[in-house]
Amino acid sequence: MEKKEQTQNSENFYLTQTPVKKLLLKFAIPCVLAMLVSALYNIVDQIFLGNSLAGQDGIMATTIVFPFTVLALALAQIVGDGCAALYSISLGAKDDKTTKKCIGNSLILSLIFGVLLMVIGFAAFNPILTLLGVSGYSETTQVFTQQYMTIILAGVPFYIFASAMASIIRADGSPKYSMLSTMIGAVINLILDPILIFACNMGVQGAAIATIIGQVVSAIVCAVYFRKMKLVKLSKEAFKPDFKTVGKTLRLGISSFITQLAIVIITIVANNVVGIIGGENATDAGAALGIVFKVFAIVMAFALGISAGAQPIIGYNYGAKKFDRVRHAFKLVILCNIVLGLIATLLFEAAPSLIVAIFGQGSEFYKEYAILSFRIYLGGILFCCLQKASCILLQSINKPYKALFLSLMRDVILLVPGVCLLGLLGDLNLMLWAGIIADVGAFIPTIFFVLIEMNKLKKFSREAIVLPQAKQTKPSGNYVITIGREFGSGGKYIGQELAKRLNIKCYDNELISKVAQDFNLDIEFLKSVDEKQKSSYWYGFASNYVFGDGEVLPISPEDSLFLKQCKSIENLYESESCLIIGRCADFILKDRPNVIKIFIFSSDMQFKIDRKVKLENLSEEEVREKINTIDKQRADYYNHFTAASWGDKANYDLCIDTGALVLNSQLSCLKVMLRNILRKMD
Repeated sequence: MEKKEQTQNSENFYLTQTPVKKLLLKFAIPCVLAMLVSALYNIVDQIFLGNSLAGQDGIMATTIVFPFTVLALALAQIVGDGCAALYSISLGAKDDKTTKKCIGNSLILSLIFGVLLMVIGFAAFNPILTLLGVSGYSETTQVFTQQYMTIILAGVPFYIFASAMASIIRADGSPKYSMLSTMIGAVINLILDPILIFACNMGVQGAAIATIIGQVVSAIVCAVYFRKMKLVKLSKEAFKPDFKTVGKTLRLGISSFITQLAIVIITIVANNVVGIIGGENATDAGAALGIVFKVFAIVMAFALGISAGAQPIIGYNYGAKKFDRVRHAFKLVILCNIVLGLIATLLFEAAPSLIVAIFGQGSEFYKEYAILSFRIYLGGILFCCLQKASCILLQSINKPYKALFLSLMRDVILLVPGVCLLGLLGDLNLMLWAGIIADVGAFIPTIFFVLIEMNKLKKFSREAIVLPQAKQTKPSGNYVITIGREFGSGGKYIGQELAKRLNIKCYDNELISKVAQDFNLDIEFLKSVDEKQKSSYWYGFASNYVFGDGEVLPISPEDSLFLKQCKSIENLYESESCLIIGRCADFILKDRPNVIKIFIFSSDMQFKIDRKVKLENLSEEEVREKINTIDKQRADYYNHFTAASWGDKANYDLCIDTGALVLNSQLSCLKVMLRNILRKMD
């Protein structure tokens, strides 16, 4: 059990301390691949069927059934994505009870949804096909649709379970395993499709059988994972029904559900509208739109995959109140989706015929309508990528209702009515403009909501109460000199020599020893993180800074060390006259009386290089690199904890440029100067 807890702590530290870019790569790439593979399930069937004897009728059959499979995915994601968000937030907040219960209840809920949808599908088979719009198409398409739907229904429980669990496994810190579970099923489908469709001459039935075999295998792989999770250990108690936890899970997953449900609705509406107004071109137009919807799903696999991959990172850090890391992850996800959207736009506008050709040959109308659909219907794909990504990001920071509204805005409020009105009142071509209108229209409130939340996060991470006011009493005759310094400028040497001449103690590495002694800490560990900040995110001086709601900010190991150093520095200030080098001492004691703050620098880089070459027996290039590295570490450390700028002359009482001085000859002058200053203080 102790080993399990150590593993959890290590992983949690990893989520809060590893650079966000590195974390995003680790989580997003497997997630994108998993979603991409999931999107390819139905597309693979269409490609093989489009190049088989089934032709456009086979493509149309899978297009008609497609909304039902997306409905299954919607049920999977309301459970999986909702649980993943709650799980990540609870881990960050160290709410062990909720982390376990949300997993156990979600496992059961996904099975219930799967079986329930399968039973409803078989019980209302013909009405469902009618709703999906099958009656508006040829007799051959209707027969193929019935065959495909019958077999697909049998695999629905496995599909929902595997899809839901993939999100949860990813949130547990195993994105590669999540990807593997999905890819195994997809590879099996890819291998079996040509065998069953062509070699066994099973047509659409073969495509459906290949699909559900892959889904069954994926579900088994996912189930195996939950025998030994990475961050929690499930017990029987976790599977006990908890309706409060289920409610939280479903609320957090509602945006993902609406996103997928909207695809269901728009596909059904489009199929029915095309069936009504398409006439003899209905099958070709429907097949063309089917291709567009599937390619759209591929782009969304990238957009949503990047966002879903960031969800554990954002959720955990949000729960742990690492708000600057949340903002940074937000920005990276948005940037990735901008690049994705621009690439997709370029491809759809410049080379749609290449995409259409992949799905086999058809009539001239079919080709022309498919090309037009890509250029018009997906003309606003950039805005759609940003809008969909934003929904998941809002969901990750426990804003389910804002995410829900944005999902409804694009897909239900704008897109569905647009397709109906423009289609039924115009023609097939006019209907396509509903897509770009919905994308642009929904993007406007998305910007508004995201900016509000980003500003809130910025406020949470920056809003602070100033350091406690300095005590008014001070032991007579005691004073503290603090020295900040550039590497190679001679700051340490000046500090040590000045302390000797003033007959006071100099604390440099000695301060680390004092912290280790005061708090019984490992001195080697303290030295390894001394004046280093592993991330560039400012969390504030956590012992004194609180958020507007009065809740104290949780701290990282580096923050904790800094707080201990603060306490030791304050104790030194109260107990003796001394000189302290670095460690933000000037900021910690900035409001205390009898404190002189000095910064040592050199405007002459060559002076620093020559000095360190002589002292450390290194090459000039090695010294130059070392100077740049250490100065950056010191600046990051200082800026991180003080919210001020390292080396800013306004922070100090005295700044000395050693590049223009002879050190030894100036020390006596500096001693006299400080003595005079101290005499005036007294």
